[in-house]
Formats: sequence, C-alpha cells, structure tokens
Amino acid sequence: MDKLSESPIYPPFCYSEEEKAELGAADTQFRLLELLPSASEEQLKCRIVVREIEKPLQDYKALSYCWGNGGGSQFITDSVGEPKALAITESLHTALLHFRDASTSVWLWIDQICINQRDGNEKGQQVRLMGSIYTRAEQVLVWLGPAEQVLVWVNPEEHSSDVLMDAWQTVGQEARNFGMESYYTKERWPLLSRIMNNIDPGDPKTAEFQKLVRLAAEKLAPLITRQTLRHWLARPWFGRAWTVQEFCLCANTVFVCGSKRVPVEFVMLAIQVLQFSAVRLITSAVPLELLEEVANEPTARLFSCRQRRRKLDRGEEGATGDQLHALLRKLYVGRNTQATFHRDRIFSLLGLAVDTHSLDISPDYAEKGEAPAEARMLTRAARAMITNPSTGRIDVLCYSQFPKAPDLANDLPSWVPDWRGNLRPSFYTIHEATDTHLFSACGPETSVRSLPTTPSMPHSALGLAGYLVDTVSAIAAGGTWDDMSWDAARFLGFFAQVDALFAHSLSVSANLPQFYPSESRRHEARWRVPIGDLFWTSRGSGPRMRRPGGGSSETAQAAQLQWAQCVESLRWFDECEKLADVAEQNRRLVEWDWEGKRERGELGGDYHESMKYVMGKKPFCTAEGYLGMGPAGVREGDVVVVFCGGRIPFVLRPVEDVIVAGDGDGGTKRMFRFVGEAYCDGVMDGEVVGVRQLTEFYLV
Repeated sequence: MDKLSESPIYPPFCYSEEEKAELGAADTQFRLLELLPSASEEQLKCRIVVREIEKPLQDYKALSYCWGNGGGSQFITDSVGEPKALAITESLHTALLHFRDASTSVWLWIDQICINQRDGNEKGQQVRLMGSIYTRAEQVLVWLGPAEQVLVWVNPEEHSSDVLMDAWQTVGQEARNFGMESYYTKERWPLLSRIMNNIDPGDPKTAEFQKLVRLAAEKLAPLITRQTLRHWLARPWFGRAWTVQEFCLCANTVFVCGSKRVPVEFVMLAIQVLQFSAVRLITSAVPLELLEEVANEPTARLFSCRQRRRKLDRGEEGATGDQLHALLRKLYVGRNTQATFHRDRIFSLLGLAVDTHSLDISPDYAEKGEAPAEARMLTRAARAMITNPSTGRIDVLCYSQFPKAPDLANDLPSWVPDWRGNLRPSFYTIHEATDTHLFSACGPETSVRSLPTTPSMPHSALGLAGYLVDTVSAIAAGGTWDDMSWDAARFLGFFAQVDALFAHSLSVSANLPQFYPSESRRHEARWRVPIGDLFWTSRGSGPRMRRPGGGSSETAQAAQLQWAQCVESLRWFDECEKLADVAEQNRRLVEWDWEGKRERGELGGDYHESMKYVMGKKPFCTAEGYLGMGPAGVREGDVVVVFCGGRIPFVLRPVEDVIVAGDGDGGTKRMFRFVGEAYCDGVMDGEVVGVRQLTEFYLV
C-alpha cells in the first residue's frame, strides 16, 4: 500500500514487533479484525488480534472486494491501548460502514488490514495461507459496492441494483426449488436438456421449468433492457484477479450489493435459466446486442471454477478440480483481468489450483515488483507447468503470444506467457472433462520430455525433446487473417493465399511429401488449412475431419463440399457487389437461386464460420511442401517442430548467434526463440514419431 497521510487526531497505527514475530514463527497464524460495535454516526473502531488458523477461537467472515486505485486516506481507530489511526482505502471504508453492527462485534479477515502490506516477507507468507483462510471462513462476503440507480430518470424502485438483487434471489430460489442443481451431472444433464428444450410439453418437470422460464423473463427482461444488469456485471470486482480464489473456496459465499445479500449460487442459477431458455421469451423486447451480453457475461468462468472446486471439496465421484494451467487459460484468455503485479495473476490462484504443491510455486514479495523480478516469477511458473513430471503441459506455450506486455518485453523469455488480459484462445481448445482429444501430433506419447540445462546456457533457457518437421520456406503474401468479419473480397483473398502457396509447394516439391499417404490427400490441404482441420457445423461444434484408422470421414466430405460452396458463393457475391445496377443484382439473385441455396445450407456458411479457428494466423509452406497456418510472426527460415507430449506443432526461430558449448560431450546445443503455435497439414496425428530423429530444442 502507498504511504498514507496521518490522522490529525490520532498517531498512525503500526504493526507490533511482537505480532510480526508471532506470524513469522509459524505458517499457522494469521490476524483477525474485530470490528467493534458502533452507531451509524460514529467513527469505525476495531481491534486486531493474532490467531491460530486451525483454532481461531471465533467464527469469522472473509471479505472479497476491490481495493480501489491508489492509496487511501480513510481511517478506522485501533482501540487497544492508546487509540491509533489505521489508514484504509475509501472502498474498504465504505464496505466496513455497511458491515458494522450497532450492538455486537463483527469478526472479519481483510487482506488490506490483516496483512502488513509493507512487509514483503510477511505478505508472501500470509498469501500462502489465503486458501486456508477463505476455506475455513464461516462466510465469504463478496462486496460489490453500494447500491446504485442506473438511470436517474426512471423509477428507482424498478431499475436500481436493489431490484436486480431481489430478482436474483427470487429466480435463484425458484431454480433451486425446481432442483436444477441435481441435474448437473454427466448422467442427468441429458434429462435437463430435454426439459429446457421443451421436448415433452406434457412432462410435469418440463411444465414446471417453463413456469420458471416465464418468471425469469418477467423479472429480468426489464433490467436487461434498462442496462441494470450490464452495470451490475461491470462492477470492478468482476475484473480483478484476486477475487477468483476468494470466490471459490468457501461453501457459504454471498454477493453483497448495498444492503442486499444473495447466495452466489442463486445468481448462477438465475443467469443459467436466462441463458438456457428465457431469451426465447424476451427477444422481441430486448435489443439483440444486450442479449449477446447476457450470453457472454463474465460470471460463467467464475462459476465454472467454483463448481469444480466445490465438487472436489465435497468428495464427489470423478471430481478433479482445476490445475493451475487450466485456471490461467479459463480466466485470463480473452478476458481483461486486472492485477497490481503480473505475478499476482499466478499467486492469486495458488490456493485454488489442485496441483500447487507439485508445482512448488510459492508467493514471493521479497523483491519489489520491477520487471526483472516479475519476469523471473512468470518464468518459474511457466517452467513448472510445462515440465512438472505428473502434470506437465506443452500447451502452456500456446499462450506465449506477442507482443508481450510492454513493461516485460525486455526481460521475459520468448516461451513464457505474460498472462496479461485478452490473450487469444488457442485454435485448438477442447473441454477435456467431456471431449476426446482431436489432435495428437506426437502420437500416443503424452508425457513432456524436459532436458537439463547447462551452466553455460542462459538461466531462462527451457530444454524440450521433440521432432523437427521442416523449415518454413514461404509465407503468404497479404498478411495475417485478423479481420474475420464478412467481406467477400477479403475471404477470396484468404483462399488465394492458400492456393498460391499450394501451387508453390507443387513447383518446389514435385515428389509426394513423406507424410502424405497419397497425392489426393496432399490436395486436401487446400480446404483443410483455412479451417485448421476443424469443422464447425450449425448442429454444434464439429469434430476433426480425420477418421480413426485413416481415410475421409463424413465430416471431411461435408467440409470439402462446403469449402467449394463457400468459394463459389464468395465469388458470386464479389461479382454482384461490383454491379452498380440494383435491378441487375436482384435478377442475378433469382437466377443463381440464392434464397434456395440459403434455405438448403448450400452457401458454405458452416465452412466460413469454421475459418474463425485460425483467426490471427497466416499461411505458410515448408521446404518439403507442407502447408499450414502459423503465428503472425512466422517468417522464412523458421522451423516447425513437434514436442514430446504435444498435441499440435509449434514454430521456432533458430538463434544464429547463440551456440552453447555442451557439457561433457564437447558438442553444441542450438538455441531457439519461440514464435507460436501452428497447424501443419499432414503431421497432426503422430506421423513424425519414430520417423524423424528425436531432437533437443532449447528455448530462450
């Protein structure tokens, strides 16, 4: 915390040396705040005590809140002995005014007060205990802030945050009464799906659910239209890194907004009812863009983490919780999450991740939050997640994206993710709890093979064993596929890039490349590459085009047909758009049977939609004639590799001026810079394993 001004009435509070010694003597002690009784017009008063975490002597509530930006100047008085002023931020001061009681003490754990924020060693030690502190709390209070009226010109009784909190309570309670949570198992989920989709209107549970849907629409549609829901979800708490762990660990967790309190599960249930079915009833009354916000609201990831952790803590069969890499991907990819230090994005999840102990990562605030120290912590975490013998994951590399955060760019190794907000999703992401892996570039070998580094190597080097596929020999003219909004000329340009590279591959490699079983399979690269071999359909996310055992699956045949239809329709639209005569355009619409093709699904729309998988990438060709989609920074001379344990290939750049003398064998070890993930047609199913020589790669 920044240094705060002193109270004009009382001297500033200081943490006693005796307390520091007690906390430092064992990793089992923590501070608690006793918020003493006081009337609404009185100054806040408190007492701070040290307790054993196993036996705190009294029940306590843990607070989850946003500190607010910058230092604060509000004060509460420490009442032990001579009164002293304890400086806190304005947002915390506001929260404590809401939580104090006029007649009884309120026992709280609050990080801003119960941890000496100016002592890096104590902070690291106490942060390690936060998982236990929140788990053992009687209740976690998620403080969202005071109540507010969103629109001043409407009736506050109808459109304030209080009304929304009441709606969460009502709809959530009814969803619980319905028994909705009992369907959240792999076995019973199909039953709920039938109920939600009104498959059997005469079924009593289906009728009961439709009544629940109508209730949700009645209560929430006006609040969506008036943007009350938007403002509530935009409160700062939802965008902070530390709130996730605090939200997930205690069974009794409530949202507190102004004077209203609602169990967090009620909000989850109400939102899910709304997303599942209620939108059908309110489409005409709510603008489409507001409905899209409901579909993409920020609590889904939080509730996913909470549900998986709660199932684990309850000992449910098959419950595994989330490993650190899964939490990072779920929370920080495609979502802007705020943290004071980059390392906080790691530290804030250690109490929640189930593999924290095996990763051997501990919160460390002894060093100030400067770029080199931040980079070292992120590097340590990435190395642990990639090389951990029991849970090592090569796909952590997918999130080392460029450009890096500006303050870390000079210190962070190329292979280390900075976990800043709004990272791109990997083109290959599946729900591992329910889906089967689609790619297996390293065949059946799923274990990462890490290599020891030598004293003469850079300390940040990461050694991995794998297979060299080929060298990139040509890059598509025209740049990266960043803008995937509809434009016929643009998408024709994308296809032209791939076709030009395919023609180039035929001219430089007349012989059939080693990993293609036939010439016809080689030609399939023209339609496989633009979608990364992942075909989405309007009936749901589609599988790979490859059938186990080889050959062309029905999905592949459908994708190839839609590719041809997509190209044809794009050409037709492009030609029509160039016509100035509207009547001529309409004549061609009828002649080409556009309406009929649209109704029959013959415009290649599913293929066009599937191209979003490779957004942000650009086509490349290798020396042996393989086509692929690589990261934006790929260039000629880069190499495509498959690491042991990797599902997809990656692109590396040889570092010509760094050749390190090997230890013991007198050889050399080549260094590489990491460039990014890739799709490389023909090598996605273990073709290189046992054919290419196992190779050592050292990333810097």
